[in-house]
Amino acid sequence: MKLLIDVFTPGNGKTYEFQLDGSLSGGQAAAQIIEAVLETENNAVALDPGTAILSDANTATRLNPEIRLAAAGVKSGHKLILV
Repeated sequence: MKLLIDVFTPGNGKTYEFQLDGSLSGGQAAAQIIEAVLETENNAVALDPGTAILSDANTATRLNPEIRLAAAGVKSGHKLILV
């Protein structure tokens, strides 16, 4: 299942739109998002894949890196925050 989500990165104040597979774990999703943001911003954003936290802005909860997005209740239209 494909999810269309917005991801806000407070480090640069930008929001990015992503289409992610709901079967990705929170950790896998964070890694894909970080890679895409760093590429888009020419590595000018301080995002460390080892310490980054992905949170659901709709529920104000941190996404477990081991739990799939769909199982965590993330749906299309949700906004995630990556810090």
